[in-house]
Amino acid sequence: SIVATGFGPPPNTLTEPVWDTVKRDLSRIVSNLKLVVFPNPYREDPGKALRDWDLWGPFFFIVFLGLTLSWSASVKKSEVFAVAFALLAAGAIILTLNVLLLGGHIIFFQSLSLLGYCLFPLDIGALICLLKDNVIIKMIVVSVTLAWSSWAAYPFMSSAVNPRRKALALYPVFLMYV
Repeated sequence: SIVATGFGPPPNTLTEPVWDTVKRDLSRIVSNLKLVVFPNPYREDPGKALRDWDLWGPFFFIVFLGLTLSWSASVKKSEVFAVAFALLAAGAIILTLNVLLLGGHIIFFQSLSLLGYCLFPLDIGALICLLKDNVIIKMIVVSVTLAWSSWAAYPFMSSAVNPRRKALALYPVFLMYV
């Protein structure tokens, strides 16, 4: 049978090799990560950038941050991981609900994906702080990566809400990253 679009039948992902699935997911993670690494608040439609959301990348970044923080902890490493993981996961859900309650137009899982991808700079900062022992360097790294994570989330979260309520949506994002 000929499909009406002329492009042939849609690809069947149930029968594709596992390696093809992994490559497709990794390429999606890399493309979404580029939006965070190089944030552009003047993009005409910031919400369009993450329409192809996924939860694998954010899950990886939350786990990596939890592991890095637990490795740097002197005692109760498992509790540090559990608190970091729970705080970041629950925080992303609460921040998404905050935007929705402010009358924002955002897809729930797209927002979770965005907030998880914006953890990438904090992952880099936690890794640098794990390797360096100088307090001044750690303070600078944490400040820069906190600003980077907040700046990366800014265009997406601010475009989802009314301009008069922008601060009410962005301030909790900054607090969660702190």
